[in-house]
Amino acid sequence: MAAVGLVPPKVAPMAPALARQQSVINDLTASSSHWQIYSSIFYLFVPTFVARLAWIGMKTTDTALLGHSGTVFLTASSLSDFWTSMSGVFIGDNVLGALMGQAYGAKNYDMVGRWFQISMTLFSWVLIPVMLLWCATSPVLHYGLGYAEDVASYAGYYATVSALCLPAKLVNGKLSTFFTSQKITGPSSKTTPVALILNLVFGLQFVLGIPYAGLKVGFWACPWVTTLVEWFLLLVISVVWVGYYRSHEQCYGPKLHEWNFLRDVFLAPLFATAESERFAYYNQNIRPKLWEFIKLTVPATLAMASDFWRMSAIGLLAGTLGDKEVAVFNASYRIAWMNLVIIGAFSSACVTQLGIALGTGDGGLSLKIRDLGIGTVLVFLVATVSASVVYIEALASIFTNDPEVIALFKECRFAMALMIFFMCFSVHFESLLVALKKTDTLFKAALIGSWGGQVPGVLILFYLYGPSLQNVYLGIGGGYALLMILYMVPFLQADLHEAAGKAYAENAASKPLTA
Repeated sequence: MAAVGLVPPKVAPMAPALARQQSVINDLTASSSHWQIYSSIFYLFVPTFVARLAWIGMKTTDTALLGHSGTVFLTASSLSDFWTSMSGVFIGDNVLGALMGQAYGAKNYDMVGRWFQISMTLFSWVLIPVMLLWCATSPVLHYGLGYAEDVASYAGYYATVSALCLPAKLVNGKLSTFFTSQKITGPSSKTTPVALILNLVFGLQFVLGIPYAGLKVGFWACPWVTTLVEWFLLLVISVVWVGYYRSHEQCYGPKLHEWNFLRDVFLAPLFATAESERFAYYNQNIRPKLWEFIKLTVPATLAMASDFWRMSAIGLLAGTLGDKEVAVFNASYRIAWMNLVIIGAFSSACVTQLGIALGTGDGGLSLKIRDLGIGTVLVFLVATVSASVVYIEALASIFTNDPEVIALFKECRFAMALMIFFMCFSVHFESLLVALKKTDTLFKAALIGSWGGQVPGVLILFYLYGPSLQNVYLGIGGGYALLMILYMVPFLQADLHEAAGKAYAENAASKPLTA
């Protein structure tokens, strides 16, 4: 006879209507300890970091596979990335997480789902010209920039196939933000490592012919592998987290199921009038918030694009130096990128937690999250930058064994450290401004700091004091210092108690969000 009481009782699945009245946000308040707040932030940070690291691994895998396929193919993919990145920046959505977090904090769960639909409405239209620009890579490189026809053709093929994954990439990004704003991290943290493994396994087989030489396709398979893996990820998230776990239900209630992608994204913006019964869902749920979303998103996107174009311009200037200087500059940017991955993931976690705190109307908790986040980033950067200065020779040895290049690393170590410190710190404050929905301030600061500070600073040092790598670093670091101040001052001046009250008032549901 089986022992009684050893088997725990089965718990029935919670009904969506009941689940939507409960939230883990109540775990934190202004009276929560620093350790509790840290734990909540790191609960989001770790999976976000894993996801970003896996994405970098995918890009590194592609580069390695193409490098072993042939130098001309590696060159073609680099040119393709250069051109596509210039337009691809426009489908990045930095604002969505802040809006969803505030709605979730206010327990207006349907508003979280509405922001997903509103974002899809705007960025589905933005995606069309971006895809067309990617498909135009070959003629742009050949006729516009004068590259050889064969290289331009390879780059065009790579970009055109890569464009086919953009719809999946767009939806994956929105779904990841949708779930993360609710502290559901599985869809991003568990699928991206799988994507990395699939990309490596199928890349080795179809690009390099390992282990079966007869199935080798070469360069032509590389973009297809990445594209199909991206679509596979979307399928997994849709089947597992949406279809099986039903993780979306708390913030995607019955009313939101009336949304029709074709009708409400592509037809309604063109043909809907205020009285259109056919487009009633669009008029009631999308149109009222669409313009607000556009006004927040456009400045944030332009600020991000400005940052990319600015660094591209400075990179071209650094490219006029000698081969050793270019090698050091590229390697140092890899070091900065490693720091940015960590800081970016931590900032993302802080923004999510801060957005939820603002949505609850808890100004005291918002202040604690702000201070803990800034303090943590400061300590981390001081430690990593100091280590980079002290152990610069060991760090340089990772990238080269040339004594002259290592000596150049050592010569530029302080200027390099300055650049990395202010670059990463400015990124953190940029994220915090987005959390407060101050994207207009963000854009103005980015414009002044980039084109009124950093680029002129590099040019002045470069041409007045000599074309040296150290002057490039000093110009970049000084520009980022100015940018950080322009971000930091308005953020620290913001009254978070007032911002929290406003966020709660804007997001509080006017009626119960039950079925």
